[in-house]
Amino acid sequence: MRHTDQRDFVVSLARDAVSTVAPEELPFFAAASEAYFRDPERALAGDRGRDEILGSGIDTVVALVSPVALAVAAAVYKQLTDQVGAAVVRGGGRLLRRIVRRRGRKTEPQLPATLSEDDLKRVAQVVRERAQALGLTGAKVDALVESVLASLTNDE
Repeated sequence: MRHTDQRDFVVSLARDAVSTVAPEELPFFAAASEAYFRDPERALAGDRGRDEILGSGIDTVVALVSPVALAVAAAVYKQLTDQVGAAVVRGGGRLLRRIVRRRGRKTEPQLPATLSEDDLKRVAQVVRERAQALGLTGAKVDALVESVLASLTNDE
């Protein structure tokens, strides 16, 4: 996938998750995603040192859930493209021959059209671990996992 495809995937998946987990953040999601892609570490830190964040509950939520959802979506993207890479290695020669024939075209990993039950379990584990590592807890982690899985299995 091209960089813009990756970014579109991450933003779309994270927006779906935010609409489920913290819908009150949607008006600020575009700004939060721009901040995340500019500097993910800073966005994930949530400007904890600033006094302004203490005065407004919505800023605290935006600093907490949107960047986490973006980071989780990026981790899911990496997990899925790693799975594609592993499938390429397993598929070996036949796929390599196809790629060599297409040398003139840029071939980047494509996400699988459908995910197996094992794939979904691995994605759920990645989402849960990443969200918890970034400070999300309890019901919000569960809602984030459910939202991501629902987005990935949606047949629209």
